[in-house]
Amino acid sequence: MLDEPDLSRLPEAIRFVVNDDRASTSYLQRKLAIGYNHAARLIEEMEARGVVSKPCQFGKRDVLWEGPIADDGGDKPSSPTVTISAGSVSVTTTLENLKDIGRRMSAADRKRRKAPPLKNTPKDQDVTDQAYGVAADELRQFIEQFEQLEAEKKDIAERQKEVMAEAKARGYDTKVMKQIVALRRRDKDDVAEEEAILDMYKAALGMV
Repeated sequence: MLDEPDLSRLPEAIRFVVNDDRASTSYLQRKLAIGYNHAARLIEEMEARGVVSKPCQFGKRDVLWEGPIADDGGDKPSSPTVTISAGSVSVTTTLENLKDIGRRMSAADRKRRKAPPLKNTPKDQDVTDQAYGVAADELRQFIEQFEQLEAEKKDIAERQKEVMAEAKARGYDTKVMKQIVALRRRDKDDVAEEEAILDMYKAALGMV
């Protein structure tokens, strides 16, 4: 059985999103110092409660909640209020605000319907789905692995320079050595064919 999602920081997240007018998962990650999955779940809950819109075709969301939210949980309006609670923290807004959210949601839906559809192949959709589902920890692992390989590659290049420097100090021609290394990587038949053609061309030009 799956664990219930942690929504204890939902009111705090709503305050940040509404007051700063920024409805993105990465923004919540930075402000609340939480993981990607936790932030994405909070954004989804805000969408379900009408605080933010559904993502448009480019993934952007609009903040539908009108007006700032005080840190004590509400702006203490005199008109009827509605409260969203999670644990010991709550966010309160006016009934008029909720009506305005409904109007803005309708406007946002109309705007999305008017936007020209993009050509989206199944392969493109798979890439998009994976991009939204990327986890910060997994991304960090890939980057750190790549950085480690870059460091190892640099160390290997330095060691190769040292080997060539030592060979040169002992009187060997390092340019010829590098040519031999390149030839040893290639197929013997290809090398023999290339050398035969080279000899033929040199003979035609009187170079042998």
